[in-house]
Amino acid sequence: MYQGKKLAFTLTEAIIIMVILGIILGLSIAGIKLYNPVDKSNRTLSWKMAENIESATLQILLNHSSYDDFLRIKDDKGYFSIEDANITKRMSDLYSKYLSDINYNVDKSNEYFSNEILDYDRSSTSEKLKDVYSDFFYVTDGMLIGFRFYGSCSAVEKNSNPPEHKGKYAINNICGSIFFDINSFKEPNKLGTDQYILPVYKRGIKYNND
Repeated sequence: MYQGKKLAFTLTEAIIIMVILGIILGLSIAGIKLYNPVDKSNRTLSWKMAENIESATLQILLNHSSYDDFLRIKDDKGYFSIEDANITKRMSDLYSKYLSDINYNVDKSNEYFSNEILDYDRSSTSEKLKDVYSDFFYVTDGMLIGFRFYGSCSAVEKNSNPPEHKGKYAINNICGSIFFDINSFKEPNKLGTDQYILPVYKRGIKYNND
């Protein structure tokens, strides 16, 4: 008597199929995670902001430094030294002239300013934001910006890792750094995601690792 072939899977075949389906599902999920429209939007906004700050920096050097050098910068009242005790305030005032839609109504009592700036590798923490950067103001689309200028152009910034910067390492020989958050107090408030720190060199800003 003729007997037809069995149509059922063996246990081994069933396990192999489940493994294959699991791999396919895992790859699909990974692909979905890789395309995150929020992250893409954040990167676009961060580049826009970095470019705006770079443009403002070039304008400051062009209009306020006869030697194209932050060490020889001047304000409307004449030359001032980068060792000036009020250098950060003076630089903030200069930048405010070249960044659009300035709004100084920042609630600096907000808990946000008490947060610590974390290293990109999350291995340690540095000082509180309010103790590092000052003279905050809002620019276009509610982006928050703050300034930190040193008494020379030989400082080191360990947290500087601007948009699309390749690798994570300390930046040397800078005059200061500029912090910005593309969505202000909103989460995640994380360096490299919605927060960035641009190093300011004697002759401008370099943020794309060229």
